[in-house]
Amino acid sequence: MNERYENEIKEYTHWIQSFGNDRLTRWKNLLESNPESALCEAMTCQLLINNGCSVEPFEDLSSGGVDFKCIKNQQEFFAEVTCISQEKVTDKTKLTDDINAGATFYRSLTKVFWNELCQKASQCSGLNAPCIVVIGTYHFRGGCLCFNDRKAEEILTGKPYIAMALDSNKGKAVGEPYQETDLESAAFLRPIKKEQGKGIEYARSPISAVLLCPFGAPRPNIVGVLHPNPNFLFDRKLLPKVKFGKLKEGYKTTGIFQIEWI
Repeated sequence: MNERYENEIKEYTHWIQSFGNDRLTRWKNLLESNPESALCEAMTCQLLINNGCSVEPFEDLSSGGVDFKCIKNQQEFFAEVTCISQEKVTDKTKLTDDINAGATFYRSLTKVFWNELCQKASQCSGLNAPCIVVIGTYHFRGGCLCFNDRKAEEILTGKPYIAMALDSNKGKAVGEPYQETDLESAAFLRPIKKEQGKGIEYARSPISAVLLCPFGAPRPNIVGVLHPNPNFLFDRKLLPKVKFGKLKEGYKTTGIFQIEWI
């Protein structure tokens, strides 16, 4: 794997070394023990730089923290990187990573994304600017099928299901089927507990946005989604090469969750 990304490794090695040998050693150790995670870190840095950001490492080598601090147009934000390994994608989706494999049934990664964001929310807290979470993978087929626009929308809405209106007098479904959601595995919204009444509330507000990055593809189609009510709003113009989805207004009163891409 490292041979395929030799140029990226050289570029990031040179970049991270400019911030001290301790950071270089940490990353080289990660590259040896977990090359997919190390490469996700390197590719994220390159992505941020390619979008015109000034980037520097921010993780405290002794206590941890988010990976990068970024500045663009006098605006500051942070980025935390997480990697879903090829092995885990295969296990959760049941997709092999054989690019010549034919069409097959597969499972989504919506719940996996939810778990990753649950774990990262506390890590992104306590900052004084927006924090984005970058989720990467080097699983080619999983990246193509589970890191696209439609699957990114499920981070905001949860897993959809098909529903129909019921005519109680006739005892049968009427009208056309439509998509519905109970917000299962939605990262930033959840139903209010029954004893507190009806409605929805926000969750994981330290995370301002999420990027899905299928780094295993030759030309990764990177998409993002915006938290509807974060601690700090992320200006999507800071990453002009990334398409972002957000919830259309009115969802709290209508219960209709629609996504618009900007």
